[in-house]
This record gives sequence, structure tokens and C-alpha cells, in this order.
Amino acid sequence: MKRSLKELIGYSIKAKNGEKGKVNDFLFDEKSWIMRYLDADLGSFFNQERVLIPHNFLGEPEQEEKNFNINLSVDNIKRSPNLNFDMPVSRVYEKKLADYYGIQNPYWLVDSAAFAGNEMVFYPGVAFRAPRKVIKEEDIDTSLRSFNEIKGYGINARDDSFGHISDFIIDDTDWQILYFVVDTNNLFPWSKKVILPIEMIDKISFTDREAHVDMTKEAIKESPEYNPDDAVNAELEEVLYDYEGKKK
Repeated sequence: MKRSLKELIGYSIKAKNGEKGKVNDFLFDEKSWIMRYLDADLGSFFNQERVLIPHNFLGEPEQEEKNFNINLSVDNIKRSPNLNFDMPVSRVYEKKLADYYGIQNPYWLVDSAAFAGNEMVFYPGVAFRAPRKVIKEEDIDTSLRSFNEIKGYGINARDDSFGHISDFIIDDTDWQILYFVVDTNNLFPWSKKVILPIEMIDKISFTDREAHVDMTKEAIKESPEYNPDDAVNAELEEVLYDYEGKKK
């Protein structure tokens, strides 16, 4: 099923034996556009407690109850390696997390093998261009990016800058990010939300806080409209790819 990441922010974490915490953010891999972790806050208003839950243990969200099912017990989640809110996610931390949960083939090893073997995997390309500050060689940052960080970035089209990224649409069978939603809020009176395939993002600049999209302003403006109350289904996807194919 196709789901909005924006909608899932704030859902209650529903473990196997009870509820604990809220969905705070999602971390995705910039190399593959796959959502790797759910970032959960298990603490209180006065004492935040941040943990990452690998996507291997994510169940199906319950839209009406606004619960996110997690295939772990509350104790499993609480005892996982803690990550402070002001810390970046390092590969060192990810290895600790993989060891704790007994993940035999972490994604960075699987991805390396896939690239080396030229397997047919959906990798729309690395759009991110930003140097990373490395404190220690063994703590070299991963390729993880935050949904909350990217949400709100401006749109830089071929011929103009306008609007911003307001949402990502993922497939919850493999947590692949397939689409991004553009809010054209400063194109009055044409202001609306439109949906585009993620591969249309050519580059993301963290310095300028903007996404470069390989389309003209007019083409983006005329893209299929996105209504968060309607499901992203096969009919919409057919219209979307038919439109984008004509604009390439």
C-alpha cells in the first residue's frame, strides 16, 4: 500500500504488548531512497528518549486509530541502543543496532552486493550533494537522511524557484520512497499540491535547502494534483507516469 510519511508522523507506537511512544521521524537511505528506520520518541515532554526501529520490524499502520504496529515488545524497543536527539546517526551506532536486533545482513552490505552484481533494484540515483563533517574516521556518517529535514525544502525548477516539498509517498511492502509531493503555495491563484516520481529530483542542496527538479515550472504546475484524502492507486500512477513521460 502507498502511504504518506507526513501522515504517519505522530502515530502511537503499538508494540506487541502495548503502546509506547510516538513516531517522531523517518530516516531514509540517500543511495536507494528506501526508508531504513522509524525514529521514535519513547520519553515524555520533559525527558525525550530517542530510539531507532529498523524497518525490518515495522508492521502495518492503523489509519483510523493512528497506531503504528511494531513487531517487537516494549522491552525490546526500550533496551535498544539509545540515540540522543542532538546526535547524528553514525555507522558505529547502526552496527550496534544491527547487533542488538540480530540483523545478519544489514542494508549497507546488501546494497553493496547488489551494486556489485548489477541486480535489478530500484535505485533512482543519488540526488544528494553535500559534504559531511567527519569527526573521527570510525564514525563516518552513513547515507541516512531525515524526512523532517527534507520536508519544507524549496523547489528549484529549470526556469524558476517556487513551492516546497511537503510529503513523501512510500510503498509499505518494501518501504521504497516512490513519489514526492510539491506544495505550489506561492503560485497564487494556482496554488495546489502535485505529485511527482522521486526520480525527477536531480539534486538536493542542503546549503540552499532546496531540491533541483528536472522539469519546468509549468510542467510541475500541470502535474497530477495530490489529494491526501485519496489513495495513491494504480489509476493515479498510470496518469502520473503517462504525463511525466510526455514531459521528458
